[in-house]
Amino acid sequence: MIKTTTQENLIEIATQLFATKGFAAVSVRELTDAAHINVSAISYHFNGKEGLYQAVLKEQLAPILKALQFVKSKHTLSPIDRLTLYADQIARIHNQRPFLARFINSESITPTSFGGPVIETHLSQVYQFIQATLQEGIDHGEFQADLDVNYAAISLVGSLNFYFIAKPLIQKFIRLTNDDNAEYTAHAFRIYLHGILTQV
Repeated sequence: MIKTTTQENLIEIATQLFATKGFAAVSVRELTDAAHINVSAISYHFNGKEGLYQAVLKEQLAPILKALQFVKSKHTLSPIDRLTLYADQIARIHNQRPFLARFINSESITPTSFGGPVIETHLSQVYQFIQATLQEGIDHGEFQADLDVNYAAISLVGSLNFYFIAKPLIQKFIRLTNDDNAEYTAHAFRIYLHGILTQV
């Protein structure tokens, strides 16, 4: 669907309001006042506030699916290289979408009936990709034969995303900048692959 200027404007304004105040705390009047449009515009373009929220979530999550397709297309790369490339993409996406982690966190902890399914649909594809790539790595002897791909997928997603979810709190006792995002991701992925024990 090609978005109109009004739709794009509403999504941009709603993204910041929903991310900072939460879905329930944002009124239709607040959204339309901020966008300088008629109250009926949200119903016309999105079938209501819930539809606008879903559009915001899809807009936030779209780069993740695009990154997945990009990484999957790299058939000649090893499983480790594909996971590394995916980790790099996630850092880039969080840089471009500073509210993404808030939406994922909010819908993970207290999912809404209309936002939860959007998050689930997108993140299930992430888990399927990681699980399949880990299994391929096991089959090729790159990863340990007894590795549980379910737990390993959860660990990777957690290590890549928790930093961005907790960053506002972490910044209160550790000095961080946006330049640290890629550095953290690379470091976290290295720890994920190799651990912190001295190799003997």
